[in-house]
This record gives sequence, structure tokens and C-alpha cells, in this order.
Amino acid sequence: MIAIQRQMAYGDTVEKINGQTFRDRKKHRTRQDLATAALRLFSERGYEAVTVDEIAEQAWVSPRTFFRYFPSKEDVLGLGSEDQVAVLHSAILARPDNESALDAVHHAMSDLVDGFSIDPEPLILRARIVAETPGLLARDLLEQTKWEHAVKEAIAERLDVDVESDAEPALIAVATGGALRVAFGRWIKDGCTGDLRELITDSLASLRRAICNTPETS
Repeated sequence: MIAIQRQMAYGDTVEKINGQTFRDRKKHRTRQDLATAALRLFSERGYEAVTVDEIAEQAWVSPRTFFRYFPSKEDVLGLGSEDQVAVLHSAILARPDNESALDAVHHAMSDLVDGFSIDPEPLILRARIVAETPGLLARDLLEQTKWEHAVKEAIAERLDVDVESDAEPALIAVATGGALRVAFGRWIKDGCTGDLRELITDSLASLRRAICNTPETS
């Protein structure tokens, strides 16, 4: 049931639906409209050929409004995924204490990507645009380090070790990050038709086997 709550704020009546005001919902809709317009224009004409003014016009807002939602043209592609990074960090910490670090990352990431399969088309277009634009490839790599840093910090907290001096959290973050990129790459290549959770499981299982079957060297 939708919970509707009315409250007074600075003398004005604000109606809330599921904890969100109509203003919040409008902001979310504007952000989505800008992202959709940008993705459509980028896919039709190429990233470099599209301006912020053109994206704003397609979304029926001003360029000034665009920059209220996105610091740059790069960010409208969703490369700046700070919210998802924060969710992943919290999800890893929320896993049971008796889970291994790899299992915690596995389950946290699997839960996070559940929504990706609902509408995969934007992800397919985004992957193609990034692959075709050298400047975005560098930015994409920078975003990957943000994900790995979030995993590293969460694992260090779970293991109760220093995130800078102990190598284990960083090694787990880099290794699982690579395994997850392989899973996403396979999913995108197949047109996002496969089971992303299963691909993540397979990729991390391959990582476990590779680690276990590698002999130690002196």
C-alpha cells in the first residue's frame, strides 16, 4: 500500500509518497529524462558530436538545469556511480560475519545487479559508446578503481585490518573486480540475455579455482 504523509515545511504543505516528496520525484524524473536523451543522442551521432545544450533541449530543460544534475557530459552516461558504490560497500558489510571475504563480495554484488536485467538496453548502448570513445575508456577505468576501493575498505573493516598496510583487502578487491568485469563483459557481449547472477557466480568460481590451483613459489 502506498503510504501518503502530509507535513508542514516552512509553512508549505508537502505531500510524500513512499517517503519521497513530489519535488523529489520530479527531480528524479528530470535526471532520468536527461540521461535517456543523452544516451539516445550519443548512440545516434557519437559522444563527441553531441553538446550539453543539445541534450538539455531534447529533455526540455535548460543547460543550466543540466548542470544541476550532472557536473559534466561524461557524468550523464552514469560513469559517476557513487550511489551504487556506496550501496555495494554497505551490502558487503551487511553480510553475515561467518562468510568469507569472497562470498561476501559475491552475494553483495549479485544482489546489487538484480535491477540491471530489468532494462538492459541502456547498459548495452552505454558499453558500446564507451568502447567507441577513447576519452571515456580512461574515465571508465577511473570509475572501476572507485568500485575496487569500496570493496577494499569494506573487506578491511570485515577482517578488522588496516586498509593501507594489509595487502589482503586490496588483493581481494582487485581480483574480484577483474572477475566481475569478465562476467559483465560476457553478459554485454551476449546482448544481456543471460543470467547475470549466474555469470558472476561462474566468474568468481573460476577465480577461486585459479587461486587454489596455483602453487606457491619461494
